[in-house]
Amino acid sequence: MRKKTAIEMAKCLDDISSGIEMIGNFKDNKYVVSKVEKIFKESLLKLDSEMGNIGKEKVEALKEAIKSVDAIETKRLISEIRTFISKNIVYKVVFMPYKASMWDSLESIWMAADKDERCEALVVPITYYELDNKRNPIKKVNERDLFPKYVNTVNDEEYDLENDLPDIIYIHNPYDEFNKITRVESRYYSYNLKKYCEKLVYLPYYKWIDGSSSPILGDFSCFVDYLILGSDAAVSDCKKHLSESADALGVDKDNFEKSVSNKLLGIGSPYIDKVRRINKNNTPFPSEWDASKMNGKKVFLYNLTLSEIFNFRSLGKVKRTLDFFKENRDDVCVILRPHPLMRAALNSMFPNLLAEYDCVIQEFRRDGYGVLDEEENMYVSFVWSDACYGMRRSSLTELYRYTGKPLLVYDSDNESNHDQQHEVSNMFSERNMTLPEFLKILRKNKGYVVNDEVGTENGKKIHDFVMHKILFNRG
Repeated sequence: MRKKTAIEMAKCLDDISSGIEMIGNFKDNKYVVSKVEKIFKESLLKLDSEMGNIGKEKVEALKEAIKSVDAIETKRLISEIRTFISKNIVYKVVFMPYKASMWDSLESIWMAADKDERCEALVVPITYYELDNKRNPIKKVNERDLFPKYVNTVNDEEYDLENDLPDIIYIHNPYDEFNKITRVESRYYSYNLKKYCEKLVYLPYYKWIDGSSSPILGDFSCFVDYLILGSDAAVSDCKKHLSESADALGVDKDNFEKSVSNKLLGIGSPYIDKVRRINKNNTPFPSEWDASKMNGKKVFLYNLTLSEIFNFRSLGKVKRTLDFFKENRDDVCVILRPHPLMRAALNSMFPNLLAEYDCVIQEFRRDGYGVLDEEENMYVSFVWSDACYGMRRSSLTELYRYTGKPLLVYDSDNESNHDQQHEVSNMFSERNMTLPEFLKILRKNKGYVVNDEVGTENGKKIHDFVMHKILFNRG
């Protein structure tokens, strides 16, 4: 039974417990007895309607004890039924992603919830709209069919959120009305979702990049119950900038800091769980890719981000990079992976670059020195590449380092260089090494050390934390 039903059943048991005491004290008062008998009848009917077979046996025994006005046996059975109810509560945990390519920000939490016998876990991919440059909806999209086959998804048009009232809702985007590229229906805005659940939990779809990601929080932070980041350093960074966040939102600083500070938690990232699980055995080579292009060659994943084009406001850097891979096609193959929202973003924010971008992609397909990665699952490229090249401020780049494979990163001209302390052993910077120099090192490298860090999965830690709060009614 659901938690809300368990609360109703507990109330029935409380009423019966009080009633049996009243009858003992006022057994000669017909008015009191008739009132109490009415309470017994109503309470027992409710208990009957919600109990399973084992529970119904206990309710039948309780009826007999009440009929015999056996207060001791009644209280003993009430205690047993309370225990039975507490062990049979089912907690509804609902995941509401909108982009299939961003599902990995929630997946390992869903896996933990799905295995938890106390929980019923639902995945409800919600419909969204692509926007034009005036932020008007131009295309309605639902990606339910693009989720992994092992994830049982629910049609959002059939899911009755308002009546189901889940205990927990997880989201990977604040949604709300401020998004510039895509937008969901208003019923899914964070402040509306919060009306229908006990705990609203937000995990950013992007992987936090220490020393680089923006620590400024938006309106959504006032409505979610927990904002979960991958590290204590990320939480600390956000807390240092809560005053700036309040200024940006135009709200009272003291109230904002008090409200948001305890919501920020550095429990871990489901993304890292995913990187640790993938390998060539569980990540098949895509049938659309030409494997012969990679034979005997070093395979580069070129991570083409939105920022790479937006910050430069041109495709010059992209063209120069692709020219390099083309010139070295004899011993290099490139997997080109544009951000999943690239075309929609250009159409919305830089429509003047859209035709040129399409031309670059067409030429890349035609020239045949690499493969275009249009897979929803970005981890395919992680597994089948030898190295990665891309902008430092990118979730994909940050995650790739957990493979243990080498990667070369760069910052855009109008971004300040991030602190050197955030470099890791398998990450090189274009400030200190050119792409041709990186290729020379890669040619000599016969292998790499895969990150085999072990321990409790982040997803399970997050699930256990939120469930603990639900079970013990804590903030």
